[in-house]
Amino acid sequence: MDRIQKALDKAKEKLQSEPNELNVKRGDSVTSKNQALKNTQDVTGITYTQTKVVEVSEQRLADKRVIASQYSNSQSGVFRMLRTQVLQKMREKSWQTLAITSPTAGEGKSLVSSNLAVAMAMESNQTVLLVDLDLRNPRLNDYFSLDVKVGLKDYLEGDIDLTDVLINPGVKGLVILPGKGRAENSAELLSSKKMSRLVADLKARYNSRMIIFDTPPILQTDDVLLASKYIDSTLLVLEDGKNKESEIVKSLQLLEGTHLIGSVLNKSEKPPMHQSY
Repeated sequence: MDRIQKALDKAKEKLQSEPNELNVKRGDSVTSKNQALKNTQDVTGITYTQTKVVEVSEQRLADKRVIASQYSNSQSGVFRMLRTQVLQKMREKSWQTLAITSPTAGEGKSLVSSNLAVAMAMESNQTVLLVDLDLRNPRLNDYFSLDVKVGLKDYLEGDIDLTDVLINPGVKGLVILPGKGRAENSAELLSSKKMSRLVADLKARYNSRMIIFDTPPILQTDDVLLASKYIDSTLLVLEDGKNKESEIVKSLQLLEGTHLIGSVLNKSEKPPMHQSY
């Protein structure tokens, strides 16, 4: 923990803008100047007429550790706390899109993305689109137990309708744009005109929609930097005790200019302070 904090502090001194750490393990708060985005609306009556609906049971989600909506699980409050912190920061800046990444693979970015998306969808004043932008190693279909036939890669490479790809996993207000298969040409796909048009359309279609992109590890591919032009803000997931100080510093340097709103300390042995409240 101390090593991570020292690395974050050291990187902040080198960067022109200092990111705020959102360490949900400590329950830090984020001050909000504006509690709501422009033109937000109540979406409790939403129905899906074109998006495929796949009812995923709470037990199946819990088996995959997607627990944000399950109040009976004592750990679920961590993700709702994170939701509040992230939404306050995004609404303060009128940001609509958020990328979630990590320095290296296996630190829990996809799990954090899944739980944060569910937690955000629980609020009635916005819908959430969760996009699997890790084209080389898509994982969201596994976390939501989805039998995906076509994914984002197929959409970008072929001639299929977006409605054939989108899935509602039975969580009201949440739609998933999953991945399918490994795209070795991920950099070319992310920099394509079709990808640019897709993101523009996704952002413009609903002004009350928050879009979360589960992106690849920042140190292992340039995909995050290529996708940054589509994204308003970034959240960095760090596994407690895994990264060297130099890796954290390098990650923050690469994310400079992407509006890094904070970091999440994952797999910490120290329980959240608010968990037993």
